[in-house]
Amino acid sequence: MESSGQPDRSRPRSIELDNDDTHDSTVDTDGKNREASRLAGGGPISPDQITGSNASLVNAMPEAGDGFAGFDSRPGGNHPAFALRAGYMVIEKGFDAPQPVSDAQLGPVHRMYGSAYWPGHQRRPERVFELTAVPR
Repeated sequence: MESSGQPDRSRPRSIELDNDDTHDSTVDTDGKNREASRLAGGGPISPDQITGSNASLVNAMPEAGDGFAGFDSRPGGNHPAFALRAGYMVIEKGFDAPQPVSDAQLGPVHRMYGSAYWPGHQRRPERVFELTAVPR
């Protein structure tokens, strides 16, 4: 009888079994942990991981002037797209960064869960927008 620590490599292994062998509590749904383990053990690179391209300066196409190419291809620019009613507009005010939280404000309890960031969830800088009527 085989031990569970010595799997028979002639049989296929499922993702669930590979997830049981991971080093942390994450679920490896895309197989990256399995691929990393295989590559670390000197295994071959999968053909799916090799990216080839036939792009060159000879077959390059110039960027169109209609705003639909490049980094910022949205017609409104690099801003969130709001579907506003007629007569309203968006004013982007910038960012609002909250004040840092200290032990004096929260006490020592916030470190008991193993993270220096708890309970500071959603305490990162946020964008501020004003939705207002279009001036007449």
